[in-house]
Amino acid sequence: MRPAALREVASALGAGLHGADEDAEVRGAVTDSRQAREGGLFFALRGRTDGADFAGEALRLGAVATVATRPLDGPTLVVDDPLAALQDLARWSLRRPGVEAPAVVGITGSVGKTTTKDALSAVLRSAGVKVSATAGNLNNEIGLPLTVLAAAATSEVLVLEMGADHVGNIAELCSIASPRYGILTAIAPAHLESFGSLEALAATKGELAASLPPEGSLVSPLGVPDVAVAPEKDLARRIVFSAKGAGGADLWASGFAEDEDGLGFVAHLGDRSAAVRSPVFGTHLVEPLLAAMGGAVALGLDLEEAARGISRLKRTGMRGDVYRLRDDVLVYDDSYNAASPPSMAAVLRYAAETARRQERRLVVVLGGMFELGPSARAYHREIGALADDLGVDLLACVGDEARWYAETFSGKTLFYPDAAAASEVGGLLEPGDYLIVKGSRGVQLDTLTRQLKKSLALV
Repeated sequence: MRPAALREVASALGAGLHGADEDAEVRGAVTDSRQAREGGLFFALRGRTDGADFAGEALRLGAVATVATRPLDGPTLVVDDPLAALQDLARWSLRRPGVEAPAVVGITGSVGKTTTKDALSAVLRSAGVKVSATAGNLNNEIGLPLTVLAAAATSEVLVLEMGADHVGNIAELCSIASPRYGILTAIAPAHLESFGSLEALAATKGELAASLPPEGSLVSPLGVPDVAVAPEKDLARRIVFSAKGAGGADLWASGFAEDEDGLGFVAHLGDRSAAVRSPVFGTHLVEPLLAAMGGAVALGLDLEEAARGISRLKRTGMRGDVYRLRDDVLVYDDSYNAASPPSMAAVLRYAAETARRQERRLVVVLGGMFELGPSARAYHREIGALADDLGVDLLACVGDEARWYAETFSGKTLFYPDAAAASEVGGLLEPGDYLIVKGSRGVQLDTLTRQLKKSLALV
């Protein structure tokens, strides 16, 4: 956020100023009092606790004022709704008169958002573009405005993840930070308890395409429902990508290869091609990498620049990390990534191929997949059947939903009520095993992987 006087911010929010220095400089915002810094605004949101109770701590750490529904001890901006005020401040910061705003890229999809965001950011930075991007998974109605307000004043491009668990979420986020460039990563079953159907989910993700201006660009995968890409909308450019060959795509991949240094493939765009190398593991990551390359091309980079930038990708932790433990146990740690039927299937297929190629026993720890609605059991049974077909040697099911995997898996199966109990798996591993860990974030399988790193560390 570019610095602004507190009185200017108060005017933009329609807020009443109480006990505050109107000339104090505002730089950024937080909703967690422990993260307050010099010059920031503390937004006192109400949730399980009342943020107003922590205003004193925020002010001690340097916050210039608290945004709350009533005057508090210390400088206060009084508003009707602190969350709406947070969103309004982010909106105003990107439309502020006389201030050039960064170009906004919105990224949504059922899977692959974070990988795409990390890859696009790496490509743009490699090309010398000043970028700010979503940190972690701050991609909702609170996290997105915080990301906007945390952006460096020098940012030329703002790369924003946009998550959704209800119809209208993406449109709301686009109303805060209007994207000129949109990237749709995939449409797959996720949050179906909230959406009710895959069609409703696709329509919600399609709110991104519908929000783009006529001069905007959309990057999207081949074969998604029309409602996800707003085909009736005239846009300056559309780029369709596919990891399964040309077949109607503008940007596609061929020649997949993988070694201990990561993943390689050839990217094609029209009559051009470029070799891509990236320090990530799993051919299921080709599509999010292509999505990022498509975004870079839409922003004006050429295919070769995009390929060079992909080589500098550093993924957010516990999302496809590969590392070794004692006794040459190889781990594919996807414990913090989203878990959906397609992502589960992709990781299992990749793992089975790798274990076969390296002649390793395949041990798979799976947590349940959450928010799949009435078909949840059927989706888990499908993944269990796939694990059976792929020859998984040992399947550990963590959590209540994960028991459904075993209904269609005929091999050796273990059951654990939670991730802490599943740490027993460490004692069952054999030298040279290939261990896969994946499940919905709510299962907290990162607890297991941290314990394994501690107890089976290389010596």
